[in-house]
Amino acid sequence: MVTAQKTENEATAAVAETTATPAVVVAPAPSVDISNVPETPAELLKQWEAPASRRPLIHTAIFATLVRVWDAITGPAMTDRQRVNREIAEYRGFTKTLHRKV
Repeated sequence: MVTAQKTENEATAAVAETTATPAVVVAPAPSVDISNVPETPAELLKQWEAPASRRPLIHTAIFATLVRVWDAITGPAMTDRQRVNREIAEYRGFTKTLHRKV
């Protein structure tokens, strides 16, 4: 039986010779066919393009339209401080407003 424990009488080289080394198994590399790889990024993008017959779903188109309308009505998203600064600028005449001043 071979042990990896070092005793007082054994030298370091002797211990190294008696220890078992695990066998390294190298898996064979898979064969890869690179004949269909496009040479330029433009060719790759052409392969990824969706066919012309594919259209977005109707509910997606309706939702996108509603979001655009809502954004146009409500204006940009602002914090309270930005809103106050905008009102001050509109009052002083630095911006063009859609509503009439009284």
